[in-house]
Amino acid sequence: MNAHRIAMAGAALVSLVSAAAGAQAEGGAPGNASAPPASPAPAAAQVVRKDPAGQKGMSPFWELLIQGDSAYLARDFDAAISAYRAAITQDPKNPLGHYRMGQAQVAKGDLAEGQAAYDAGARFSEANPVLRAKLMFVLADLAERQRASDEALLRWKKYAEFVAANPAAHGFPGTADERLKRITEWVQLSQQSAQVRERNEKRLQQPDAPKSP
Repeated sequence: MNAHRIAMAGAALVSLVSAAAGAQAEGGAPGNASAPPASPAPAAAQVVRKDPAGQKGMSPFWELLIQGDSAYLARDFDAAISAYRAAITQDPKNPLGHYRMGQAQVAKGDLAEGQAAYDAGARFSEANPVLRAKLMFVLADLAERQRASDEALLRWKKYAEFVAANPAAHGFPGTADERLKRITEWVQLSQQSAQVRERNEKRLQQPDAPKSP
């Protein structure tokens, strides 16, 4: 199941990379990055216009973001993190930069830094339900991967509630239901195992308890 969720996250990242280029070519705002990209023009015909304001061409934020995406896809996570950090400096309140930073940090294996980046992105994502849903998803998944069962249950419940209330977020309520079921089963099994161990320990502490050979 972890492999399935990682593949979903990777596919989402590739989709966002393509969407970023499409949005900039059309002069679109960064908030529209999750829209389906237009069919790419032949390489020789593509002309990337640059505009510091990001209105009539590619802004420094998007240029750095796409540099980071290229490094990420090449699995050069340090270079990706460096580019994303520079992009965040250009536009600190754009949640997409923080989301991409979190993806790179988690891929590198630094879960604490990844969570910090995701949390930062969530603070600025209220106006973008699609990206907010993605951030809620990866935060719930990250809590589960860290075996923080109580936090994972809470985050998956909030994710399920959010996508139910926001159909435009295009979330995955079925995944939330499945993870809530699996985590609940794991918690119950862990509690039962702990109770069995406690009974065995008490039995072994009794004076007439049989000794292991």
